[in-house]
Amino acid sequence: MDLERIFEQLTPAEKATLLTGKKNWWLNGVPRLGIRDFMVGDGPHGLRAYKDPGERDGHPVTRMPATAFPSASLLSSTWNADLIERVGAVIGAECNHYRVDVILGPGVDGKRSPLGGRNFEYYSEDPFLSGKIGAAFVRGVQSTGVGTSVKHFVLNEQETMRRFVSSDVDERTFRELYAAPFETIVHEADPTTIMASYNKIDGCYAAQNRRLLEDVLRREWGYRGIVISDWGGVQDKRASVLAGLDVEMPESEWKDAFIRDVVDGKYPMDRIDAAVKRILAVYDRLLANPNHGKPADFAHGHEVAREAAREGIVLLRNEGGILPLDPAADVLVLGSYAKEPRMNGGGSSELKPWKMENPLEAISAYAETTFFDGYEATTEILAAARKAAAVVIFTGTTPAIESEGHDRADMRLPDEQVAFVAAVATVQPRVVVVNASGSAVETAPFDDMVGALIQSWFGGSAAGVPIAEILFGAVNPSGRLSETFPIRVENTPTYPWFPGRGDHAPYREGLFTGYRFYDTFRIPVRYPFGFGLSYTAFAYSDLRASRSTMRNGDVLEVSLSVANVGGRAGKETVQAYVRPLRSAVVRPDRTLRGFAKVALEPGETKRVALTFSDRDFAHWEETAGFVVASGDYEILIGASVEDIRLRTTVRFDSGDVFGDPLTVEHPVRAWLDHPSGGPRLERFMAATRKLDWWEFEDPLGRVIRRIMKENGMDDGEYEKILASLGR
Repeated sequence: MDLERIFEQLTPAEKATLLTGKKNWWLNGVPRLGIRDFMVGDGPHGLRAYKDPGERDGHPVTRMPATAFPSASLLSSTWNADLIERVGAVIGAECNHYRVDVILGPGVDGKRSPLGGRNFEYYSEDPFLSGKIGAAFVRGVQSTGVGTSVKHFVLNEQETMRRFVSSDVDERTFRELYAAPFETIVHEADPTTIMASYNKIDGCYAAQNRRLLEDVLRREWGYRGIVISDWGGVQDKRASVLAGLDVEMPESEWKDAFIRDVVDGKYPMDRIDAAVKRILAVYDRLLANPNHGKPADFAHGHEVAREAAREGIVLLRNEGGILPLDPAADVLVLGSYAKEPRMNGGGSSELKPWKMENPLEAISAYAETTFFDGYEATTEILAAARKAAAVVIFTGTTPAIESEGHDRADMRLPDEQVAFVAAVATVQPRVVVVNASGSAVETAPFDDMVGALIQSWFGGSAAGVPIAEILFGAVNPSGRLSETFPIRVENTPTYPWFPGRGDHAPYREGLFTGYRFYDTFRIPVRYPFGFGLSYTAFAYSDLRASRSTMRNGDVLEVSLSVANVGGRAGKETVQAYVRPLRSAVVRPDRTLRGFAKVALEPGETKRVALTFSDRDFAHWEETAGFVVASGDYEILIGASVEDIRLRTTVRFDSGDVFGDPLTVEHPVRAWLDHPSGGPRLERFMAATRKLDWWEFEDPLGRVIRRIMKENGMDDGEYEKILASLGR
């Protein structure tokens, strides 16, 4: 497409039309110039497809089948970016099948609290993991020619009052936690569109926030796609256009008035033209898609969904080796979700599955099975439980508990389910609970009563077989938690101010969310971030680092050997955390900065290599951006944030200068505590002499002159010494 020629032919009315949506699911084309309309479709766990997109004047309701993938919380618990890229490719292929140009996903907002109503649609409490998994998803979808819409930019961590509330957060927390996944995806995957969130940020709606859309997203990060609004997310059309929002979705009540205003010259044409050029560039990418309309292989999609479920289901408890179950034994299956599983959360991610598995049928293929529906501990059920070789109980949240549009009131499962598990456990010690929830739940009420606990998340339409495979050992569980399971909601970092009510949602916890909070403040949890059991065992050894000292621009490679020392084939997720040994700025104790999933046969050993650069040691400074403080950092290698197996230390000699300015009148102690001046002063002291205890309170200038006199140094050296300290 000749973009310049087309741009020159556009009328002001046509330009304005491009900045508006068409009906509910289209981006406007330019029919006069042969540019068709472009269809978008809801995601992110698969495509919500419609039989006739023009039904009900462009607001269709009759759905068509597509692969229902597991929730984002399960997908991230695979810790397998290559697999998630394949998931994205399947979703892209099914979009092509239904002639959908852009899928609305992935969702990469944070998880400040387990109570976030939409947590199931978001990947992780950790921004590094969210960014890597999200980038893989985008690459997969866009490899098919279909576009993505990374959402919701940004700070959409609660559903309560989401179209009105202001998310109020300091800049460092914003940069290090909530903006980070979006930044990673922009740099690593070049997403076609980004969707602005409903909420305000520090009092300004995201769709009308020029600092975010222009300064951060486009100028700092170099984003070249378009920004669209969430549906109904524009409150002031003029403000959104001037802020850099490209397309308002869907078609709004002020569309015609906006077009007239553009034609009448009431908008600066340079702002309109900039948006139009971005939109045309995206259209050029979408029109180049050679797969548009190509039939999809839905059977293949179903199998990929199974693979995702196999790798994302997490075995949390297995006392006495109750699992895997013996296929020769009679198994009692209880609970409604065994027959009618919780496929996904409610709201935008709902879709019609191409094929629906249920765990009960899959379990029955392995063993003699008796099933009772519901959660009432009748005499008949308890009698059957006493006789059974093992009991498998399916629990989970309900749509009323966990869905888009509202936040959870607590972390508890329904009371009837908890009482049911407790009643069965009193008559049968071999109880396995399979829990379906999109995010963390409180398991303490029954945890110690049951032999095994499996977190199956919302497994999509193909999770029935994987659940049975894990129960009977045909598949070795390899899922690892992508979020912490706290003991109770009162232990969480945002209790009791989540969700924010009224006009504002203050992010008072700052950097300390998820494991950053629990680990730093030594708060016990039920199941830690990164945790998951296997039917085999893995040993870590022979940790090597490519260098012991780093400087700005260097790359560090850390490698280790991982061995399967058990009797079954399995997959292990190696996790790498960075921990500053001494920090002049407040930081979490450790942060995830690398991971790798490795498949091993019994007795097999493989080398795993992870790389680290400046950003992996950096923190955000208001006046300097991301900087690295000089000092010693530990690289912690483990199987979870709490299960650290190996460690090594690297010295970072940073040239970054930051922190509040100091003068020679400040005491030595203030200089030593300074993030960039401190390491330089330590080097000066090491080269001259140690200070007496009382000298730490002296002004730096006096101490330096005292040392100079002791060493017979010339007065001309004074300024050179100060310069070496970064004064």
